[in-house]
Amino acid sequence: MQFRVLGSVEIVDDLGHVHTPNGRTASLLAALLVQPDVPVDRQDLVRALWPAGSPASAAANLRQYAARCRQLLNACADGIGYRLRSAPAGYRLHVRRDELDLTLFEDRAEQGRQAATRGDLAQARDHLEAALGLWRGRLGQGATLGTEIEHRALYWDELRLGAHHLLAQTRLGLGEYQQAIAELRPLLSAHPFREEFAGMLMLALYRSYRKGEALRIYSQTRRRFVESLGLEPTRDLQQLQQGILAENLPLDDRGFAWLRQPSTDPA
Repeated sequence: MQFRVLGSVEIVDDLGHVHTPNGRTASLLAALLVQPDVPVDRQDLVRALWPAGSPASAAANLRQYAARCRQLLNACADGIGYRLRSAPAGYRLHVRRDELDLTLFEDRAEQGRQAATRGDLAQARDHLEAALGLWRGRLGQGATLGTEIEHRALYWDELRLGAHHLLAQTRLGLGEYQQAIAELRPLLSAHPFREEFAGMLMLALYRSYRKGEALRIYSQTRRRFVESLGLEPTRDLQQLQQGILAENLPLDDRGFAWLRQPSTDPA
């Protein structure tokens, strides 16, 4: 049994069939899965299901959606509806860490960080690829989420970006420049003010004998900063540009802040 919330909310049964809830049933499952195996207060669930304001019948409706969740669980495997239990103040969904993509991502990203810290870059890469491969979209995509869960989604998005950062570091360390370029381009496009993505992309291009493209990335990044923020890029990025121009970058470039210490912590 697998529970998925890194993207649309899904349950995959032991035969590989995907069960997809909809509407507020999906919202309830998302609210429970972001806090797995702990009691979630009814009022928190009501706010998650009706972020614009709850109806007078919210408590009764919540019980109805909980019943639908149990039916869905039983459709996945007969008799497992018991996993969704009433708690004194709300509901609790029993899910093991190895059954939920959210906690699997967290564990694999941490394994990648530990491997990078001890210098095993190949193993770090494998763990990070597995962790990032669990993401199918934004957390709870397609479900109505309350403000608290939206904040949790932002938190997990930052952890995902941290894992991408560390994966790019490991690829540079392993000499996997083409893979790094392919992954960093869309990341920089989606997060144009993350200088670490610009810097690592410049370095990967330079080491792929694509000096002109590396310098173009710097020019685009600098223009974006100056026009949008009235700021120059950091000294690290300026020094990287100067090193590429002079073609005198050292073999070990860990003097740059975004290459110093592997981390999956939010930036």
